[in-house]
Amino acid sequence: MRNQNLKNLRTEKDGIKLLRNKNKNFFVPTLEQRKFLYELSGIDYKKYSRSIDGVILKTTSFETIKSTNDFLYVEIKTTKSKSVKKLPYGVFFGFTKNEEDLFKKLENYRLCFVHIDLDDYVLITYSEYLDLVQSKRVQYQITLKNNDK
Repeated sequence: MRNQNLKNLRTEKDGIKLLRNKNKNFFVPTLEQRKFLYELSGIDYKKYSRSIDGVILKTTSFETIKSTNDFLYVEIKTTKSKSVKKLPYGVFFGFTKNEEDLFKKLENYRLCFVHIDLDDYVLITYSEYLDLVQSKRVQYQITLKNNDK
């Protein structure tokens, strides 16, 4: 794996840890919990299985979830950028089409920016996201065939 990818994975893990420390209702659901939440939301698990990083409960426990009003889906984007002084302003991040599609479709989906060095995070809604976007471009990720015969 490329060094930058490894660095990004470490930063993402640090972001999850920071969010857990700052928000006691945040957690990363198990596979079965995630499938339950997706079913409750009418989401195709196979297509969107990697489109969220965690959940923030609005109830006392996972077992008390009855509807999509009882939790928020959370997609975390983590940074250590020195140029970012106040979240979410000035953040540069990658976002998949699936992540953006869910964000647009689901009222209970939040984009969460975590700044490791500022020890801070912010959650934004889809309409806030649209107001904040300065520029956006599409980038394709392509895998070439192996030469195995």
